[in-house]
Amino acid sequence: MRKEILIQILLTVLFFLILIFVYQKYFKEELDENTTLRKEENTKKENNLINITYESIDKEGRKYVITAETGKFKEKEPDLIFMTNVNAKVFLLDGSVIYIDSLNAEYNTLSYDTKFYREVKSKFLEHDIFCKNLNIFFKENLIEAFNDLNYKNLDFIMFADKIEINLLTKNSKIYNFNENNVIIKNRNLDGNN
Repeated sequence: MRKEILIQILLTVLFFLILIFVYQKYFKEELDENTTLRKEENTKKENNLINITYESIDKEGRKYVITAETGKFKEKEPDLIFMTNVNAKVFLLDGSVIYIDSLNAEYNTLSYDTKFYREVKSKFLEHDIFCKNLNIFFKENLIEAFNDLNYKNLDFIMFADKIEINLLTKNSKIYNFNENNVIIKNRNLDGNN
């Protein structure tokens, strides 16, 4: 009888050892791979932001508000957020506001500098700017718009290569890299262009 109990115990131990071996060999690796995959997916999701808003005030006292439908960080450049469907407002010291819309932007969380690109539209008082690229550099007090630049105000329409606007003085500089690229047309008072 002792022999039978000993054989039963050995068979039970052997059974559990085989069960553990099979689990370790076939199931644990699969679970570890799935867990790693889930961790990678969560990390990627954590780098994506939805419906984001950043508000800041620069050293001059201008308030800057930028909102986006989505934003994404890159591990190599953690201070930059790559945004989609972007709206921004720059509240100047005199109370006027610059409005900027674009499909994409690159926002620096430290300097607040922003590079807008793809279908950029900007409005400031009676001034409208349409272009492919518009950059705001707060340290330099500068806005620059370029690439297929179209500028409109109450008096004229202008096509140029680049325009720079000083945020403090509101003075602007217009650049043309090719004489054929700058075209200025007077706007008709009756609304026909």
